[in-house]
Amino acid sequence: MKSEETFIGYKGTTLKWMKNQSLKVWDEIEIIKEGTSLKGVILPRSELADPNFISLKLPTGYNIGFDPIKTKKIKKIGHFEAKYRIPKTEISQKPNLPLIPILGCGGTIASRLDYQTGGTIPALSPEELFSSFPEIADLARVETHLLFEIFSENLNFDHYERILKAIDDIIKTRSPQGIVLTHGTDTMAFTASALTFAINNPPIPIVITGSQRSSDRPSSDAFFNLYNSVLYAASPRARKQVVIIMHEESSDTSCTIHTGTRVRKMHSSRRDTFKTIGESPLGRIINGKIQYSRKDKVIESKDSHYHVSTKFERMVGLINHYPGIQSDVIDFYVNAGYKGLVLAGTGLGHFSSNLIPVIRKAVNNGLIVVMTTQCLQGFTGLSVYENGRQLQKAGVIPLSNILPEIAYIKLAYLLGNYRESEKIKELMKMNLKGEIKSRERFCEF
Repeated sequence: MKSEETFIGYKGTTLKWMKNQSLKVWDEIEIIKEGTSLKGVILPRSELADPNFISLKLPTGYNIGFDPIKTKKIKKIGHFEAKYRIPKTEISQKPNLPLIPILGCGGTIASRLDYQTGGTIPALSPEELFSSFPEIADLARVETHLLFEIFSENLNFDHYERILKAIDDIIKTRSPQGIVLTHGTDTMAFTASALTFAINNPPIPIVITGSQRSSDRPSSDAFFNLYNSVLYAASPRARKQVVIIMHEESSDTSCTIHTGTRVRKMHSSRRDTFKTIGESPLGRIINGKIQYSRKDKVIESKDSHYHVSTKFERMVGLINHYPGIQSDVIDFYVNAGYKGLVLAGTGLGHFSSNLIPVIRKAVNNGLIVVMTTQCLQGFTGLSVYENGRQLQKAGVIPLSNILPEIAYIKLAYLLGNYRESEKIKELMKMNLKGEIKSRERFCEF
């Protein structure tokens, strides 16, 4: 074992003490202090933790910290070799079950705790996830494909293209019943909308899932989400569209099925973080059964043939209005050569009046500028107040009740696939993939 791995996270007097005692990380020890005897394994120490303590994993599974200087007696019992990878397990596949490829895109579902930083890092491949949850083999024949091992905040349009090409290739060559993507939750809604717009009339269900807590933690939601996602993708009742499947409640009771263009992550850490906005979710999965709550059909393109477009325009911006916003924010996008700009305005879709001249300048320079609202529910209404009327007169296009991040993805998709500005503007106002609702259902979060 390398020296830096031997004493991960330890330094100063604590490191010196460990070396004097011939102890290192992953040693099993017994300590006696004030008449109390404890056995445990020395864990790597977070770089943010107090350097004067040693972390110990007890047989109960709990961690404690102890001050080695105040320890009267210590005895080394043994040593464990840390294995950050889950060993490959040969799981018997049942040939009569439907084929469900799992595409790994990183995220917390494929991560583990990093003791040195105290955070989580990408670590598990789809194959390892499958080996960790062999019960999935009772639902489908699973193939695993690792696309990348990164957290979702690092994804961009290049990654969307890779995902789309992988999906297209698998559909054309493997004829699966459905496909499951494991993905980080932070930008999962962006990816879901990108796939929804880019895949024309998908012939199978495409499910995106993830977890809020890494797979090596006792409270992880990884298995429950992945299990229900595979169950849904393998079901003949599954709808042929892009959906997100995640916890419906904080406990392991049911999962919710969300369509790819009306969903948002609503909480930074809760397991039931994803909510459908402005309407009820598509359905839920409880006790292994799919229950639909909406009767709406998948919106199909006039071109009924399945095909995938991997083109997205990179030069698209998304700006939230805030008090005191300056005109040079808009100027930046104009001067940098951007082609589209999504404004997330206050209330009915308002931006400060002093920005209207520079917004008009952006439109005159060829940018397609659209307006949606920062409010999670409700519609833009640029004809109600004078501010809105001036923005509309300047060339800003109101987008009904489309969510800002979905508008961003949609504009990037349309700019990547159409050349005529008037056509793009027309399509931005149309409900192409369920992103716009003529009527909303008020939701309490």
